[in-house]
Amino acid sequence: MKLEDLKLYQECLDFEDKLWQIVNTWEGFNKETIGEAFVKDADAISGNIAAGYGRYNFKDKKHYCYISRGYLLKTKGWLLKAKERGMIEEVEADELIENVEKIHRMLNAYIRSIGRKKEDNNYERTNNYNNDSEDSNSNDEPNGNAYTASADEFFSEEEISVNA
Repeated sequence: MKLEDLKLYQECLDFEDKLWQIVNTWEGFNKETIGEAFVKDADAISGNIAAGYGRYNFKDKKHYCYISRGYLLKTKGWLLKAKERGMIEEVEADELIENVEKIHRMLNAYIRSIGRKKEDNNYERTNNYNNDSEDSNSNDEPNGNAYTASADEFFSEEEISVNA
């Protein structure tokens, strides 16, 4: 599967584009202070997902997802500040906050899915995957790389829906 097919990655790109469209309309002090940091931190969400996606071992993949989650929460902080300071309309800000929460749930589900076997839908560790040893050759797959979730098979409606 290609990175572009990952539903989580698509959601992040859409969210980041919405923020770019908003911040691009700001001028002067607002754009140079909050706006610049806001866009950089938002773009780092998908950037770190992509960096992790390109890694071979699961420990690295998860590490970059954790970094991505940090940038997601940092972006939420900028969003709350922009809302509070009247830089983004309240209705639009609330919609974007819902997007952040949806992406957060999807990212957590994706992190849980990294290294799981395809048929392991209950998120329990399998005997074929050893997280502690990257060099282990006793696994069915090279270096324990059993499986990473496809676009949406590990995302339940609960985890994706805004009302969850």
